[in-house]
Amino acid sequence: MDKEKGTFVVHVLGTENATWQGNVLWADRDESTNFRSTLELIKLIDGALEDSEKKS
Repeated sequence: MDKEKGTFVVHVLGTENATWQGNVLWADRDESTNFRSTLELIKLIDGALEDSEKKS
């Protein structure tokens, strides 16, 4: 099974409570969203790749 890959550009705008805040751009789709923690960033990227896999 081939996994879809994606290109993400992460902009860390600051840190608070020992985690990152910023925005992430999914370059393949020109979609951008903000995140409030590193865990949220990971979930956003994982969810984007899962959605991409379901559509293929």
